[in-house]
Amino acid sequence: MKLAYIVPSLAQRGPVLVVFHLVQEMLAHGHECTVYYFDNIIELKFPCKTERIFFLKSINFSSYDIVHSHGLRPDAYIFLHKPWRLKGTVCISTLHNMVIQDLAAQYNVLTAYLIGNMWMFLLCRHTKVVVLTKVALNYYSRWISQKKLFIVHNTCIIDKCNKLYTAEVKRILSFKENKILLGCNALLTPRKGVDQIIRVLPFMPNVKLWIVGDGKSKISLLDLADRLGVRDRVCIAGYKKNAYQYLPYYDIYVMSSRSEGFPLSLLEAMIYKRNIVCSDIPIFKEILSENEVTFFEREKIDSLMEAIKLALQTDKSEVACQCFWEHYSPDCFYRDYLAVYTN
Repeated sequence: MKLAYIVPSLAQRGPVLVVFHLVQEMLAHGHECTVYYFDNIIELKFPCKTERIFFLKSINFSSYDIVHSHGLRPDAYIFLHKPWRLKGTVCISTLHNMVIQDLAAQYNVLTAYLIGNMWMFLLCRHTKVVVLTKVALNYYSRWISQKKLFIVHNTCIIDKCNKLYTAEVKRILSFKENKILLGCNALLTPRKGVDQIIRVLPFMPNVKLWIVGDGKSKISLLDLADRLGVRDRVCIAGYKKNAYQYLPYYDIYVMSSRSEGFPLSLLEAMIYKRNIVCSDIPIFKEILSENEVTFFEREKIDSLMEAIKLALQTDKSEVACQCFWEHYSPDCFYRDYLAVYTN
């Protein structure tokens, strides 16, 4: 098949990484891929043809069997440019999050409602819409016919031979000393809930927190650590291209999210056989069980503290890794997307 993917940019961010993995799998199985992007941000080197496009100029849709968009602008692009009498080309969108929920966290409820409903309208010209979980399918069925909706779980493809530089290893070990090290790799926004991890530190003096990521919440998180008197036990290492390289040095990986689509960092932690503590949001409860991770009740610091203690006592890392390869592997990812493309 000839496949075209449309993304906002080639930045190393969640949805674009998903497309990167998808392209890798499609090429490995003999399909031809082209990636189109709008913004001149190039952090990922795709193993196929890439081309920058402009919003008001159309690509040749009929050259492809599948045109697959990811994000608001790519979805709007297909709404605007898809030929009305297009034959033989299927247009698909993947929705990577809960649109209105996430927009409300970024902006406000009114903005989220207006943009979110506009986004749902723009999808009327897509043949199919992919979501990541059953929770998301139920959420989007309010706007989109369930006949158009398909579930495909994300995957993760990483090179475990790609390791940290020696200087960075010394830095993290020097920070850790003889303490228990909690790790979190995330874009620092309120919906990631990293403040909950910081709030537990005053009650666990033998625990430190290493955060890989950057974002608008960075300053407020450091201020919170100062107010709680735990600033010396919190390190925000900043944005790192391959954050998964830090996973071997964490004793516990904490997913403290208040809302999620299908986090790649969670899959990375499963591959690296880390003990994982997760917030009890519905998406996490759908894709994992108490056999693989330890859950805590959101916004309840006592619950998070008990979950960390339990995770230190009960090793679930092997089961979590096995779960990844059985349900979220690249082969599963390819097979499920191929079914959507060819059904």
